[in-house]
Amino acid sequence: MKPTGRRALRLAMTTAVLLWAGSASLALDTINVSYPSPAPFYIPVAVAIHQGFFREQNLDVKLIVTRAEVDRAALISGDIDFTLRIGSTILSAARGLPVRTVFLTTLKPFWSLVVRPEVNAVSELKGKVIGSGGVAGSHYGTTKVILRKHGLDPDKDVTLKFVGPGERIPAVMAKSIDGVLMDYGEALRARKMGLKLLLNAADYYSLASAGIGASQKTLRERPELTKRFMRAQLQGLRFMRERRDRTVDAMASFLKTDKEIADGVYQLAVNNFTKDGMLDDAGLKPLVDDQLAGINPKDASLSQMFDFSLLQQILKEGR
Repeated sequence: MKPTGRRALRLAMTTAVLLWAGSASLALDTINVSYPSPAPFYIPVAVAIHQGFFREQNLDVKLIVTRAEVDRAALISGDIDFTLRIGSTILSAARGLPVRTVFLTTLKPFWSLVVRPEVNAVSELKGKVIGSGGVAGSHYGTTKVILRKHGLDPDKDVTLKFVGPGERIPAVMAKSIDGVLMDYGEALRARKMGLKLLLNAADYYSLASAGIGASQKTLRERPELTKRFMRAQLQGLRFMRERRDRTVDAMASFLKTDKEIADGVYQLAVNNFTKDGMLDDAGLKPLVDDQLAGINPKDASLSQMFDFSLLQQILKEGR
């Protein structure tokens, strides 16, 4: 028998309330996550967004481009919930700020050495001009390590010249420099223009460049939210290794490039990522010592910079 009159009205109102309650219970928790810009370091995050892993954890992730100095203050104040910028998080923690790295995504630089087409070996760069990102920093340090490992003294055998991002392909094409480390996407575009991709810097140097950083307040007050975010990141990391096709789709969208370049970046980058977001103390110590060289924070212990306790819980749960 069909309900009529007031009974029908009450039924309709009850149904509406139930539907509203159901939709409210499914409302996603919005979290603000900072990073420098779309780059291959953040492929697992791009995959997690593309595949819906964050939504499965009831999260709506808002990626926000920030500068490093803004990032530090915003993380501590709570204006952002997490950061993917790990170099500055490690440095901030070493200097005594209440932040920790809780997940390590990458331990390698994402550059390739691009040279003039007539150059066949790093040793042939003796007496040449090499591009550098400055007189300090990871780009400069990686360049010097590669030169040394091929028997060249970077202070005597080559001339290092500052060349910024976006200027590197034109500089090599114009012969104002003979080689320079380029990010993977730029290096692949350079190869299509006739330049030579000589080596992958990841084979020569280690660098903690991406992961998850959080304030100690967030870790203390919102551990379950933090675990949900890390769980989705871990899913993205594992999916990236197993499903090249879908990962390349996610990369092309995230990096705003074509699938050919995205696939090339995938091949260069896939082995640069950690297995499960962690590294033991024996592996962390030389990495951090090298990364903080010259900065010399006083007596900064690994426990002052890293906290993998929540990640260990996730791994123990097996999900």
